[in-house]
Amino acid sequence: MTQHRAAACFLLFVILSAVSPAGAQDQSARIRIDPSQKFQEIQGFGINYTGPYFRDDQKAMFDKLIDDLGVTMFRVVPYLVYSNWEETNDNSDPNAMNWEYYNDRYSTPIFEATWNGLRYLNSRGIRPMLSLMGPAPAWMTDKNPPPLRHRVCQEKVAPALQGHLNPAMYDEFAEEVVSMVEYARIQAHIDFEYFSPFNETDCYPPEGPRIDPDEAPKVLEAVARRLKKEGLGDIRLAVAENAVITNDYTDPILKDDELMKLVGVFAFHTYGEESVGPQVERVKASKYSQVPVWLTEYGDLNDEDKTFENQWKNFSLASNRRALTALNEGASAIFYFDAFDDYEECARRLCFYGLFRSASHVYSPKKSYYATRQLYHFVRPGWHRIGVTSEAKGLTLSAFQGSSPEAIVVVGVKEGGANRVQVDLPQGASGPVAWDLYETTRELDCQKVSTLAIRDGHVDIDFPAEAVFTLVGKSGKAE
Repeated sequence: MTQHRAAACFLLFVILSAVSPAGAQDQSARIRIDPSQKFQEIQGFGINYTGPYFRDDQKAMFDKLIDDLGVTMFRVVPYLVYSNWEETNDNSDPNAMNWEYYNDRYSTPIFEATWNGLRYLNSRGIRPMLSLMGPAPAWMTDKNPPPLRHRVCQEKVAPALQGHLNPAMYDEFAEEVVSMVEYARIQAHIDFEYFSPFNETDCYPPEGPRIDPDEAPKVLEAVARRLKKEGLGDIRLAVAENAVITNDYTDPILKDDELMKLVGVFAFHTYGEESVGPQVERVKASKYSQVPVWLTEYGDLNDEDKTFENQWKNFSLASNRRALTALNEGASAIFYFDAFDDYEECARRLCFYGLFRSASHVYSPKKSYYATRQLYHFVRPGWHRIGVTSEAKGLTLSAFQGSSPEAIVVVGVKEGGANRVQVDLPQGASGPVAWDLYETTRELDCQKVSTLAIRDGHVDIDFPAEAVFTLVGKSGKAE
């Protein structure tokens, strides 16, 4: 009697399991790809680094970033994360550059290392973006800034220490930064298009001079005027590089029609859960809707924890979730911070944000390198983001398509949830006949783990509990 009851209970358990909420959750673990939904064109994937740290023995690392990781864009800081190289005024006239002074400054070893690195990038077909960071020279700042009306990184910085750019010095600031751009173009023979004249002005004093949202257009107007005066009107400005991504520097700039003639991109930073969506909507709602939005810094800030767990959870999973979120909200380019571990002047310490570990000038990729490769290596400039949805918990997805129907790539960050996932393509539509599956996990480094045939538009895939993964569509044509 007991054996029969046990058998009956087991049979009932099997039946109930088939229709239980857990079973329903498995049914919802589905990825649906819709190539008919086309969104922004991807301009490229980039990385940050500090120019003066370039050394010839880094060339192999830079080659790997370009050839293996897939980096096509570089955002380069030319002067030790500060913009204060004009420590004393070159002369008393902001309209006349003292080239005896500037030629001397830009031929120092600090700048020469930057020019060497930028020329190497040019030799590899890269047109880098020049981006200034850190405070302006002290003599350009004032001690009585206006009251705050926006969020900042540090609210209790004494007024005299905020490094607020004095409105009377906008033309002097423009002279300083444009002189660097002119030297880079004319004397150092650097081929570049984009220039960012200031960085994180809401994260003063270390990250930039204090420039408030209503002041930013006036500073940028001075820079734009000086660029045109010096015959550099083809340079496109990247603005406004704010650290607090919800701050609205965008609308005041969009209202300045003359300034917008030189604005090439709106650029933002995030290391948290907020992303570019509201800023994309601001730009799209304006008459300058064609101007792209870039995420020029993302990654993670918990760099002093050098445990594997932190490298995996924050620099691999969370960082790539931020990357996919920004793309899903409309960013057309994203830039990881940072290329390699280095000493940061603004932090006054050795920092460990890099995709490469630096030990006695031996550069080795970290787990975050391979996690980032899952996106950068497989999606190319000129591709478009396409529709992809899933109700599965713990799953962040982006999908992309190249010039042919079968050139589809799906990138995902899996942080828990169901491990078996069904991937669906529209039935009857042309597309890939199989998926190559690549995974970065705690054990694997962007490794191809299987090729899965697509039948009637479907395929079932078993994933680990946590992974950054890529599905690469395979054509039915003979290769």
